[in-house]
Amino acid sequence: MKAKYFNKSEDEKLFFLSLKERVYAKLNNETIHYGTRQFWVKGIFWSLVCYLSYSSLFINTITKVEFWFLYLIFQLSGLLIGFSLGHDASHNTAFKSKRKNSVLHFYSFLTVGIDPMLWGLRHIRSHHLYANVEGSDIDIDKNPFLRLSPTHAWQPKHQFQVFYAPLVYMFTLLHSVFVSDWVYLFSKEYHWMKKGFSKTELYGRFLLYKIFYFSLVLILPIYCSTFSWSFVLISYLTASAFTSLIFIIMLVGTHFFEEANYPEPVGENLEHSWAVHQLYTSCDWNADKSWARFFSGGSNCHAAHHLFPNICHVNYKEINQIIKETTNEYNLPYHHKTLTGMMFSHFKHLYRMGQLK
Repeated sequence: MKAKYFNKSEDEKLFFLSLKERVYAKLNNETIHYGTRQFWVKGIFWSLVCYLSYSSLFINTITKVEFWFLYLIFQLSGLLIGFSLGHDASHNTAFKSKRKNSVLHFYSFLTVGIDPMLWGLRHIRSHHLYANVEGSDIDIDKNPFLRLSPTHAWQPKHQFQVFYAPLVYMFTLLHSVFVSDWVYLFSKEYHWMKKGFSKTELYGRFLLYKIFYFSLVLILPIYCSTFSWSFVLISYLTASAFTSLIFIIMLVGTHFFEEANYPEPVGENLEHSWAVHQLYTSCDWNADKSWARFFSGGSNCHAAHHLFPNICHVNYKEINQIIKETTNEYNLPYHHKTLTGMMFSHFKHLYRMGQLK
């Protein structure tokens, strides 16, 4: 990863100082920065849905249709555990204790398949620092199928990407499980991401996590349910594809939308300060809706999360209006759409990226 230098503009610095003062004055209790009763009730709810549906897979009298449907609920609710608990745990905002956050993070990713430690490292050390910056934000690394940024080279196939993108998105989670995780762990290209952690710790946690994951999603259902291994495998693949689509729908448009910036540094220098950079590269969806925050774990309030990653997502309701008012006061962008509007904007972005050469 190439480290960049953010602009030290006094006006932009003043904006963030003002924003922080207003936010922290609103959340005047330090403990509210961590998991509240609402946070834990939601996490327990999705955990119950996840593991009750999972335990039902082993009932002898269920049909194939029921098994598949229960498996799908198991996968989807497992993803929502990750959104509701795991994301905050990766930022150490569920508990004050880093050790407790680490344990919760491991648990929250059990059904997702993506190594929680590697994901957390790249999410915090790369994406949160340099959102949408080519060569610094891993999340916009070039991929062989889609052109997501104007900094990526155009290829003839990209003119059709608006049509085949949903198919690519269906394999996002599976690709992470079987390809990306292994690349991030073993490739020397990502040594910067793993600084401060021994190989023993990285490999040990990776191995332990993958054993838990594959035992949970494949080995136990194959050996303990009444259905053939091939049917269980098909259930796993199809449910993962559907879950992957839901994952993408909630997240991909938060950085890849029509108005998004993809800053290209002049030398090593970026145009804006860190805080203002987050505004130019993030999009909220239905940030004022409680149902959206409930299902997305606050990922729909993307500006709030990028500006205040040290505050638990259940407090974003209090923060969003302050961000909207303060950005308006300082004449800075605040991108907000409905979920359908964001997805429409994302596909318009895909179309535009497919046409440019």
